[in-house]
Amino acid sequence: MSRVNRTHMLNGRHQTRGTRGERLNSSAGGFTLLEVMVALAILGIGVVTVLELFAGGLRLGVKASRYTQAAIYAQNVMGRLFAQTALDDGEESGELPGGYAWRARIQEIHPDDDRSRLQPNRQNQTDLFHLKELEVSVSWAENSGEQSFVLHSLRMLTEQPTQ
Repeated sequence: MSRVNRTHMLNGRHQTRGTRGERLNSSAGGFTLLEVMVALAILGIGVVTVLELFAGGLRLGVKASRYTQAAIYAQNVMGRLFAQTALDDGEESGELPGGYAWRARIQEIHPDDDRSRLQPNRQNQTDLFHLKELEVSVSWAENSGEQSFVLHSLRMLTEQPTQ
């Protein structure tokens, strides 16, 4: 006797009888190949997006680390300048570990002569103090070109009056 699948209509649905007589509902169970492909495409786009966000976070972390290191180097150079008892106008530069380079510029700032009338007892306002402008620049190379971090400060140096 031959076993044949028989299809019957029951409540508007096709039902198939298997080889042993059990009923199989053709509209129930499983996903179509198209549904699986769409789900995998959406999953793939999500995974790629998450990986790109992760890589972008790493790049920003490295960039922030470089800026932080440059700020530390600039503070160290500025601290060395403040520790000196006398500052001569001019520029200095040097190399630092990690591919950083620094440049320090020192120049005296002269007050306006019109303001010297505020203290008429003194011959010249700049006889007793010198105001120095300090600029420390730390630079380094990155993929996008050269980056730099700059600190500005003022320092007043005093001279004892001669009588």
